[in-house]
Amino acid sequence: MFKKLIALLSFYILSLSACTKQSPHTPTPVTPAVPTMHTSATVKQLMLGAVIPASDIVFGVAANTPADDAAWTKIQANAAVIAEMAKLLTDSPRSIDNAEWATRAQALYDTANLVVAAATEKNVDKVSDAGNNMYDACDACHMKYMPTRQGASSNAAQ
Repeated sequence: MFKKLIALLSFYILSLSACTKQSPHTPTPVTPAVPTMHTSATVKQLMLGAVIPASDIVFGVAANTPADDAAWTKIQANAAVIAEMAKLLTDSPRSIDNAEWATRAQALYDTANLVVAAATEKNVDKVSDAGNNMYDACDACHMKYMPTRQGASSNAAQ
């Protein structure tokens, strides 16, 4: 009887250990490949396609007070787009000169986020002030890198 008990206990222990091992037929999880994305838009295209239209919404607050929550949400969204575009401006090959270009992009990012915060408060004066600061950040960059603002330069972003 004692031998049967030991045999049964041994079988039970072996069965449990077999349950914890991975079966040779268990498929190995496959990690999907992450697609590689390359920059496809130039600085000029980002400006014309996203930054300028979004900044028009922000700058329009001073003349047209937002009438409802939807209008405030639109201002927040457009300021957030400008902040995201500032990040894209630092992606290679768009970055013209790593130091100053990045500093200018950071100023745009920071001021656009100030607009987001002011629009969240639904405060026209704060949005207007933050928008003026954002304009100054844009203008400082344009004076350095935009040919029509500086009388043509080989540094200009195209």
